[in-house]
Amino acid sequence: MGKDTSTAISSVESLERSPLQNVSLFRRVFHGTLVQVLIVGLVSCMNPGIWNALNSLGAGGEESPFLVNAANAITFGIMVFGCTAGGIVSNKIGLKWTLVLGTLGYPCYSASLYTNNRYGTVWFVLFGAVTCGFSASMLWASEAAIALGYPEHKKRGRYVGIWLGIRGCGSLIGGSINLALNSKNAKTGKVGYTTYLVLIAIQCCGLPFALLLSPPDKVIRDDGTKVPNLKHTTWLKEGKAIWRLIRTRRILLLIPIFIVGNWGSTYTSNYFATYFSVRGRALGSFLTAVAGISGDLLTGLALDYEPWKRSFRAKIVWVWLLSLILGLWIWQTTNQVLYDRTSPKLDWITPGFGRGFAPYILWSFASESLNTYLYWTMGTLDDGVGTLARTTGLLRSFESLGSTFAFVTSATHWKYINTLILAFALFVFQIPFTTTAAWSVPEKPFVGDEQREAEEAEADSRGEADSDSEKGAGVAVGKGVVV
Repeated sequence: MGKDTSTAISSVESLERSPLQNVSLFRRVFHGTLVQVLIVGLVSCMNPGIWNALNSLGAGGEESPFLVNAANAITFGIMVFGCTAGGIVSNKIGLKWTLVLGTLGYPCYSASLYTNNRYGTVWFVLFGAVTCGFSASMLWASEAAIALGYPEHKKRGRYVGIWLGIRGCGSLIGGSINLALNSKNAKTGKVGYTTYLVLIAIQCCGLPFALLLSPPDKVIRDDGTKVPNLKHTTWLKEGKAIWRLIRTRRILLLIPIFIVGNWGSTYTSNYFATYFSVRGRALGSFLTAVAGISGDLLTGLALDYEPWKRSFRAKIVWVWLLSLILGLWIWQTTNQVLYDRTSPKLDWITPGFGRGFAPYILWSFASESLNTYLYWTMGTLDDGVGTLARTTGLLRSFESLGSTFAFVTSATHWKYINTLILAFALFVFQIPFTTTAAWSVPEKPFVGDEQREAEEAEADSRGEADSDSEKGAGVAVGKGVVV
């Protein structure tokens, strides 16, 4: 009979450890971490993904890159401060509504490119860049916090890869449309205006998908753990937390790579717009998407490879990426030296097309792989979505700062070889900082404010459950169970 009592008590304990057994299958799937990552991936696909598709055409699909580079400089200039603010806003109004705000500005910017392409309107491009800057600040801060903070620890690498891979599908869709609509245009110049109409329609679908996102307290993880989330915060508390965060060693080490990591993409966009035909650029828009998605998924899988310790994964993947990117910079330098002398107009039927085209595609693979690695690294530093919202917002502000200076540089008539050398030198400059950060990745994330709050709440609820269990066992004994 003592066995019966222990069985009754153990059944209560197993009920505590298995909170999912009373949850319906629909709720488990819809509020599950995979579906949440798929939702944020689709939102990213339809907004920044399509924006990237336009940039993959070279200069936003325009014949001359200078207006679009100026517009992009405005967008990223706003995001320098906007992304940090986006992290704070996420903790005040919630990740879901911050993500919704993040979908509103992208269609406006794409519409401005359409009017410029068809009617030559300039002011609307600059206005669209402003709206895109505010909107993208909200989206950049919230999407990364969701993709990093919602999943279980052991799935973060592959889920970050899935998120960025789906975002890359925006470029894949856009590239397919670009290629279909411009495949007969073997000349250099701007793409047809119908390209923009299709892409604008896709971007408008991002808003309803953002409304499907679950808040952190409703997310259901497979292991039964809760998503650590700040439930009580103030503007003053958020400001102080940002100030503390920016002075931590682990953040300071990552700032250089976030500033210069994507600097080269502005050069490659101008390079592609200048030397390649419209249909060559359309093909590049499609293939860069395929390469980028491959980089996201493969890197995500490597970062979740459980037989290796997390600290070892951080080191080996960084060494691989560093070798690949340095090799591509050297290859591209030889190309640019040649093209400065010859000024070619390259189409897929002209000699020398492959030499100039291949590094552009491989750069997309390397760039997306690097992004996956950096976001995963952020996820190893903190655990809760509140802290991650601040971290991602802050670091993406520095990313925007680098992009702003890169686009300002590209908006001038500076020689491409000078732009390339500057980007190459800046990448080399950040290597010791990022290498130190890679060698400092912990086996477990640091405990953030919301993690402490969640652990205290869990301890309180566990104490109450233990008390209830003892009472239940006592009642059972009173009814005739012999101990």
